[in-house]
Order: sequence, then structure tokens, then C-alpha cells
Amino acid sequence: MEITPLYELLILIEDRGLVSLEEIQKWGGAVCRGMLGKMEVMKLVERHQDKDQVKYSLSEAGHQFLNSILNVLHQPTIHWDGKWRLVWFSIPEKQRPRRDKFRRALESLGLRPVIGRLWVTPLDKTEKILNYARKLGVLDNIIVVESDKIIGLTQEKIASSWGFEKARTLFLEFIEKSENFLNKKSAVSSFEVKKMIFEYALILNSEPAFPIELLPQDWPKFRAHLQYKKLKRIIS
Repeated sequence: MEITPLYELLILIEDRGLVSLEEIQKWGGAVCRGMLGKMEVMKLVERHQDKDQVKYSLSEAGHQFLNSILNVLHQPTIHWDGKWRLVWFSIPEKQRPRRDKFRRALESLGLRPVIGRLWVTPLDKTEKILNYARKLGVLDNIIVVESDKIIGLTQEKIASSWGFEKARTLFLEFIEKSENFLNKKSAVSSFEVKKMIFEYALILNSEPAFPIELLPQDWPKFRAHLQYKKLKRIIS
């Protein structure tokens, strides 16, 4: 997974602590001016005048912005309580904006449609689903079922509905890339290591939220996590 130039520049500034405009331009060229302007508007960086030099550091908001991605590295393992949650809804066309908002809410909670309007998750999200429906005024238009068994929900259907193959590819690419990086003969900078760790965090954030008991066989995340630990030791 490629890191965007904006993320990369934020990681560089975080790594150095205080970076001059000259250093930043040497690193990324003239395009950095536009990114710095965007970061200032977003209040992610702070500008400092040091004699005749302009320097930049991360603001509190900048640290929070990076941490919002990196926090996934410290999330506990999700375990399954043995129940599936099924959501079916029928919200009329005249309430389309509410229907779209409810659909987006389900997606943000990790549910996926498996057949028509039937959405499913193995996570305990019932209360949050009901709260969203209540806020949107569509509580009478939905049905939520909890069951310990679903007939017809095959591994193939799970993989396609939640996009596991895409996540698998990203993990495998990271394993290969990090292995090549760790096998370098030359010294590596903390900035390069942090970029690799950030890339891993982005992949984790894009991975379907699923209990460990229901993950596909030979799930490469666990090998990728070993690579992350090796990278972390370099900068610890």
C-alpha cells in the first residue's frame, strides 16, 4: 500500500522534530510548498521563524492525526462471542437520504450485505445499530436478529462480501517489502522504518474487522505482525 506524499511529509517532520523549509524542499521538491500550505490550513504543522530560516514542527493536531492511523497497532485481538448479527431494512424511496445514511452507518460498523438488503456481522454491534436507527428515525423500518448459526453463509461468501482477498494481497506485499527492507546491507534511517510501520498501520485499518476465530486459514496478518515487531525493535 502506497503512502501518500502528505503522510510521508508528516512522518518526516515527526521524525526530525523540527525541519527547515530548505530541508523539506530538498527532500520533496517544489511540490512540498503546496502540501505545507494544506497542512497549515489543517493546523497539522506549526511554522517557526529561526533567524533567516523557516522551520516546521508537528502541532498537537498533527500528532493526533498520525496517531489516529497508528492506534490500530495497539488494538486488542477481536474474539468471537459465537453469535452473528443480521440486519434487514426496508426504508422507502422518499426517505432515501436516511436510507443512505443508515447504510453507511452499517458499513462503518463492519457489516456487509450478503444477499440483497440482508447485512451481517459477527461483531457485537446490536446496540450501536439500534442507536443509529433511532437517531435517523428508521427504527420501525429495520429488523435485527442475533443467531449462533447461519446456513448458507459460506467461506467464499464471507471472503467476497468483506474483501478478504484484497487485504490478503496487501499483507503479502508488506511481508515481502519489509523482508527486503530488513535484509538491506546498508544502515536504514528511522524515517524509513517509520514509513514502513505506518504502511502496516494503513493496511490494518483497511482490513475487515473480524474475530480471530473466523479469519481465513493461513491469514498473512500474523506473519506481517512479526515483521512489524522486527521494524519496531530498530527504533525502540
